[in-house]
Amino acid sequence: MKKLSLFFLVCIFFACNKEETKYGITNIFMPQAVNLSGGINANYPVPTGTDSSTFNYYLENNKINVILGVSRSGMQVSEGFSVDIVTNTDTVNQLLANGILDATTMLMPADMYTLPAAVSVDNGKSQATFSLAIDVDKIKGSQYVGKKLALAVSIKGKGKYEVASALSTTIVIVNVDALVIGPAVNITAGYIKNAGLPFIASAMSSGGRWGTLADWTANAAAKSHGGYGGFASDNGGTMDLESGWGSPAIHNGKIYQTTTLPAGTYTFDVSNLQWQGTLDPAYIVVAPGMDSIPDYGDIVGNTSISYTLFTAPLVTFTLTQTTNVTVGFVVDYIKDQQGFKIYNVKLLNYPKHL
Repeated sequence: MKKLSLFFLVCIFFACNKEETKYGITNIFMPQAVNLSGGINANYPVPTGTDSSTFNYYLENNKINVILGVSRSGMQVSEGFSVDIVTNTDTVNQLLANGILDATTMLMPADMYTLPAAVSVDNGKSQATFSLAIDVDKIKGSQYVGKKLALAVSIKGKGKYEVASALSTTIVIVNVDALVIGPAVNITAGYIKNAGLPFIASAMSSGGRWGTLADWTANAAAKSHGGYGGFASDNGGTMDLESGWGSPAIHNGKIYQTTTLPAGTYTFDVSNLQWQGTLDPAYIVVAPGMDSIPDYGDIVGNTSISYTLFTAPLVTFTLTQTTNVTVGFVVDYIKDQQGFKIYNVKLLNYPKHL
């Protein structure tokens, strides 16, 4: 069972009653709300062709089918029954608001999954399974990288048997990275030249602090220190753009590098940096199919690129085929005394499981 990928979170804000029958009352319940191992009752039928190692989900028709179940206490009862299947957005939102689910968790979008409206159990049987079917193509979206998707699935009685309310809801949580794309792999050395720790200069100014980066392109605006710029000798060698403190403003200053990447999902990680001020927005840019990055005024709203502010220095993007990709930085430093100092950059890849 792949517990890293899918697991069930239960008994959080209920007082869990594990007694199936109390005072002679027959109850209907969800086995997942009893079985804290995260799986289903071992007596349940496994769909034909399902690998037993994926017992709590299986793949079929481009869907991730999470196996859920409904059961009845009092095995001596032979009469069939039916329950409605519903979801509860408020339950997940409450768990998020109370900090029970971590900050990487979000509500599973309604257009990503399907559930049956009801489940019926035939006469002579006490249990049945049903599936939460998650669309593989939608969960592969780059916006879900690093996320967990949560959904509260509940049963509602519509017959003579009472639903055990404390055992009627299962929280299904999908760890997207573990299930879909796998853990991040650092591929910087194979695709990014002069990635830092330290950065290397190809030329230095006579003053000894400012230089021009090897293997990166800096436009004239970025070379704001007498024709040099993009590199500073600080901390042994950093990528650096700075205005103020005696240095001129930098209008539409760019530093970038082009590489060729195969199809896949990637993150350009610039989190190892020192950011001096947020006076004028500055952008980290990934530009697929381009040999440079757009001008500063063409960044916001540009759907052909991926970008972020230095205050959130990670850009995740997906390529559907081998593509030339330019990664870099663009600033328009008008106000005095601002800049950035980057110690290193990383390129991460996520090998897909699905």
